[in-house]
Amino acid sequence: MKFTDPIALLSHLLDRHEDGRTGARAYPDNGAFSNIVEADRFRKKLEEASRAGAIELRMEMGRRRAGEIKFVRIADVARLYCFVERIPSSERSASALEDLFRRTELSAPFAEHAREAAQAWSRNRRWTGIAPGDIDSLERALLLAQAIYRRQHLGLDYRTFSRRAVSDSKALERLEAAVAKVLRGVGADIPEGATPREALGALGLEKVPPPLLLSGPITFGASQPGVSFLGVPADAISTVGFSRTPEYVLVVENYTSFVRHVTEADPDRRGLVIYGGGYPSTGVQKAFGLIAGRIPDAVPFYHWSDIDPDGIWIFLTVERAFGRRLLPHLMTVDLAEKHGSKPDQTASRVAKAEGSVLFDLIAYLAKPDAKHLEQEELDPIIPRLHQSEWRAS
Repeated sequence: MKFTDPIALLSHLLDRHEDGRTGARAYPDNGAFSNIVEADRFRKKLEEASRAGAIELRMEMGRRRAGEIKFVRIADVARLYCFVERIPSSERSASALEDLFRRTELSAPFAEHAREAAQAWSRNRRWTGIAPGDIDSLERALLLAQAIYRRQHLGLDYRTFSRRAVSDSKALERLEAAVAKVLRGVGADIPEGATPREALGALGLEKVPPPLLLSGPITFGASQPGVSFLGVPADAISTVGFSRTPEYVLVVENYTSFVRHVTEADPDRRGLVIYGGGYPSTGVQKAFGLIAGRIPDAVPFYHWSDIDPDGIWIFLTVERAFGRRLLPHLMTVDLAEKHGSKPDQTASRVAKAEGSVLFDLIAYLAKPDAKHLEQEELDPIIPRLHQSEWRAS
């Protein structure tokens, strides 16, 4: 980076200093000045800073460029702050932190994240997207996270919760990353690979709760719908009935795979097929529990997800929500090896589940050469309804 603005050059040196870089240099763009007057004004300002003892000028050597400034570096950082009339970022961050603690009540774990943000600001760095000194955004992020941790969000959508918690209906949408980071830090049950929005959804907070999509021998009201699948609010699952007992229950993570399964693999609606939508929210998890209570124990329950660490976490979450044994569908080591590929980046940590039916798959995914498989790569089929048959597949 080169400069034609002397103050921008000096500020760049201070930025590098605050970022912990010793001996940083800044370079003028000697060939970019529009005229001699502009070049002369640039040079005079830097010479003034040099005479003040703030910077050291290193000049070009040689006949053609003699007298041009080659680069600039800090001689005395305190004098340079004074010369550009800038308060050190460490002082600004300390003042911001003091102001935050004076006006906001934060419990100890959340106050620690405020200190972490101030530490980043002291190096003139953003903290999870929040710019140095943006005390209002930091305060909102911490208060939102604290309210979620205290379960004050349950039953509310993004904007209603945000308005009630911090009097700003759009704050949570702007600060999702920071809120999710804080919640992870205080031990909230968030899947490792989840995006901020998925993480908040897993805790029961969504922009607008999505409908629960189901297909199978279902009835709604007094009639049986003549459509491929039906969507109802998750908390209205009790309004859905069954014309007969389904042969199986299958939760499908991916929407495309869900639609393909109900239209291609099971057009006769033999099973109850549910679209999981990725990381299931608390509302969806509650609906799963209610569904499980209405299905006889003899009916097998399955889950079809991507073969990767996130798919494992989703499977285990769905299994807990049903409260009964769950079997993997099209989720085997053989399928991963045959159709999968190496992930482009380092995979998230695989969940541990001692005694789980996924034990072999979890052990496989923990290996550095494990392949991952997106479920869309496979054609849908109806689950084999006996575990002995499934193991032989």
